[in-house]
Amino acid sequence: MINESLAGDFILVGFSDNPQLEKILFAVVLISYLLTLVGNTAIILISYQDPMLHTPMYYFLTHLSFVDLCFTTSIAPQLLWNLRGPYKTISSTGCAIQLYVSLALGSTECVLLAVMAFDRYAAVCRPLHYATVMHSRLCQFLVGMAWLSGVGNTLIQSTITLRLPRCGNRRIYHFICEVPAMVKLACVNIRANEVQLFMASLVLLLLPLTLILISYGCIAQAVMRIRNENKCIIMNWANESSLKEFVLLGFSDKPWLQKPLFVLLLISYTTTIFGNVSIMMVCILDPKLHTPMYFFLANLSILDLCYTTSTVPHMLTNISHNKKTISYAGCVAQLITFLALGATECLLLAVMSFDRFSAVCRPLHYMTIMNSQLCQGLVGTPWVFGVINCMILSPYAMSLPRCQNHHLDYFFCEMSAMIKIACVDTMAMEATTFAMCLIIILAPLLLILVSYGFIAVAVLKIKSATGRQKAFGTCSSHLIVVSIFYGIVIYMYIQPGNSPNQNEGKLLSTCHSIVILSMNPLIYTLRNKEFKGAIKRLIGKRKVLWKQ
Repeated sequence: MINESLAGDFILVGFSDNPQLEKILFAVVLISYLLTLVGNTAIILISYQDPMLHTPMYYFLTHLSFVDLCFTTSIAPQLLWNLRGPYKTISSTGCAIQLYVSLALGSTECVLLAVMAFDRYAAVCRPLHYATVMHSRLCQFLVGMAWLSGVGNTLIQSTITLRLPRCGNRRIYHFICEVPAMVKLACVNIRANEVQLFMASLVLLLLPLTLILISYGCIAQAVMRIRNENKCIIMNWANESSLKEFVLLGFSDKPWLQKPLFVLLLISYTTTIFGNVSIMMVCILDPKLHTPMYFFLANLSILDLCYTTSTVPHMLTNISHNKKTISYAGCVAQLITFLALGATECLLLAVMSFDRFSAVCRPLHYMTIMNSQLCQGLVGTPWVFGVINCMILSPYAMSLPRCQNHHLDYFFCEMSAMIKIACVDTMAMEATTFAMCLIIILAPLLLILVSYGFIAVAVLKIKSATGRQKAFGTCSSHLIVVSIFYGIVIYMYIQPGNSPNQNEGKLLSTCHSIVILSMNPLIYTLRNKEFKGAIKRLIGKRKVLWKQ
């Protein structure tokens, strides 16, 4: 049995039953692999060549880049070859090498990430003793311990896995030779192997994760304890109550840009009002649109309408006049509305993706799953989180001392613009904002990606072209809106705050907040046959009433 298990090639099944998906996966893997090669090689070379980067932080980062580079190289070339060609095989020797290398590097990376978290803890919580604590010998020991744990784990797990008899079973339902997939091929009782694998996972996954969470918990406490002792700030704190208005700079230094911007905002706002009011009225008046999908769409229209109305009228007034001010109360109202409605829209888009998942992947149980009580709960939850978000961040932002600085380099009162004019250390505020962004932006985005991942798999299983087209049609409008909304949000947040081209950031933010929202009604109505049919029915009824 042992001799049988060591001879012959293995078949990596992957997505062999979905050749269209393999082409997409090939492109994604190729681009990712090239980025990995270029990025990690650049990090290693720069960290080695620049003496200023010869610090513990970049020492660990160099090792992490080397681990990532080796890990991807051990699996990506073979994966690309199998995806591209008709043969999905890998030799027994290649499979063994892939198994040993990938498991060793994966285990090493888990421990190395915990080591890097400890390094950040020492830098933030023990800054005066950092150089003494993180000396070269300790750094070398920590890195060596990470590599040793990875090598030890793979020698145990991979060797035991390869010695399992497989009785001629060589079809691996995976893209690579990986321990759980290899264990499933065994033709003996694998209970002991599963327990052993579970215990190794506890040690190499949960233990480093626990250390990382403890480290960043201590870092968060240290950051929140940071206090500024500047006497000038304390003296000016009492004078903040005398501030009655803010100056919204916008593009004041570019007067030639103000007229085109005024026209663009006016057209976009008019389109937003007309489009969203039309969607709400048609969804209410047509009984055939009394479904969960149009219930969520009507709520999205209300959200977009309120969002733009809270900012655009004042922006149009400021652009058309020389005085670019907003009252303190108006600024507070804008900030609260911006935070509440922006967070609500992120979560509502995730709710709409779950609705599309239920419609495509569970069509027979759709009406049972998406009952009226659940729909109301799913709509109410984003609004609750939006209100909580604004109640946490807006009082914090408005309470920051500004030392009489009331010039906002923006078109309206927005969170990042309010933080920039503070005259205290805003690290704690930025950390809080970042944590809220992780919850409000990345969590819904993850749910959307998971939902559309299942939808894509379900659509590819549909044999008829008509069925695929119909399933795709139910999701295409929402997918376009999500792509535009999150694409711009992610681009805006990965821009550095001290970027020299701040005008681009302001213009992009304005387009995102106003122009993009005006496109939502057009996207949903122009691509939706049911909605266009509802409009025709309502117009036909109105003509009949006029004739009578």
